[in-house]
Amino acid sequence: MKKIAAVLLLLSLLITAASCGKEAAANGSGDGAGSAPAQADNGGSSGDEASGNTVDSDALVRGICEKYALTDGFIFTSASTELGEYLDEDLIQSYYGDATDAPDFSKVADYCLYVDESDPDIIIDVGVFHMADPAYADTLMQYLQARIDVKIENGARYTNIDVATLKKSVVAKTKNGQYVYYVVSYSTAEIVSDIEAALK
Repeated sequence: MKKIAAVLLLLSLLITAASCGKEAAANGSGDGAGSAPAQADNGGSSGDEASGNTVDSDALVRGICEKYALTDGFIFTSASTELGEYLDEDLIQSYYGDATDAPDFSKVADYCLYVDESDPDIIIDVGVFHMADPAYADTLMQYLQARIDVKIENGARYTNIDVATLKKSVVAKTKNGQYVYYVVSYSTAEIVSDIEAALK
């Protein structure tokens, strides 16, 4: 009699365990193969770190420079530790700020940008910034746009400045704010298309 009771108890436990396993799988809360991990909705954002898609800003900008023969300017990258090859405080202030205000680059994880000043009358910039703080993306974009706006104002005063690149410029970010980029070039549309494809 004890053996029959033990067998029935064991059978009851097995049935209960199997039932719980099916319910967990149906609710998506089970472990192991076949249960997809829950993911935050990112709205289809480009360059989403949660999906493991981190883009090398340095490689992206250098590739664009090679593709579009942008060879007369300077490349500044956070990958370098050589003075003059990365943006120090003075360069950040001179490019994107003024005597009293400049963007906070502690909010940027890494970056690469091309700045061509070989001809003072033509402005050509390409920059990609991987944000350490995506909430700061809009603020950085304001600084980038301010640089362009100042150059356009100068072009209105000095007719020798070619504002064609400035009027076609683009300052943008990925939907999740992980990347900010800007392009001032005669090939702005094509370069923007390349950047957006890389940040998908």
